Amino acid sequence: MVQQLLEIKGLSKWYEQDKNRYNVLKSLDFNVEKGSFVVITGKSGSGKTTLLNILGFLDKFNEGSYIFNGKDVTKMNEVEKCSFRNSHIGFIFQQFYLIESLTIAQNVELPLLYHGGYSKSQRVEMVKQSLKDVELEEKLNNYPHELSGGQQQRVSIARALVTKAELILADEPTGALDWKTGLKIVDLLVKLNNQNKTIVMVTHDNDLKRYATHCVYLKDGVFSEEDNI
Repeated sequence: MVQQLLEIKGLSKWYEQDKNRYNVLKSLDFNVEKGSFVVITGKSGSGKTTLLNILGFLDKFNEGSYIFNGKDVTKMNEVEKCSFRNSHIGFIFQQFYLIESLTIAQNVELPLLYHGGYSKSQRVEMVKQSLKDVELEEKLNNYPHELSGGQQQRVSIARALVTKAELILADEPTGALDWKTGLKIVDLLVKLNNQNKTIVMVTHDNDLKRYATHCVYLKDGVFSEEDNI
């Protein structure tokens, strides 16, 4: 039986400036099944990142409904959203956003500190396991500048995984990497998906659609069949 992790109905997002309305997303209906790997493609300015930020509670929407695993997001206050995000969602960005003054282990540990409720020994073990999952356990005492771009992105994936998040949101995760290294990152995401992690990835690279279980093409804030083959 198919289980929906995300259920989006009639979602719209706009900005107002000088009494003009700029529509970014227009009445989107969008479901994400548990354990799926969804790829969202589209040209720059189509609304891909805005949609991903809304899915991750990093941005608000103006109209519509958003149900996350049975919970109505619109009924959560900001504190509840923050707590829910820290517990259930992991983020991977084009830029790695690692803190240069912290070791790799300390960078991966950060979401656990924000989450709270874990002892130091629990955090140490969770960090080690997360780095092992991305095959970087031997780098826990290194610093970001000592790692290659591909390794740094794997660290960011470990950071996204460390809280055992149900949903991984990836915004152009291969955009700052060369083609060969980028494929290794996608292969890692596929491996995680095979372990029943739900992944939603935004990319401008249509070649990556072949890794997805579901693809959607976003054009001018609406889903289109164009280029979605």
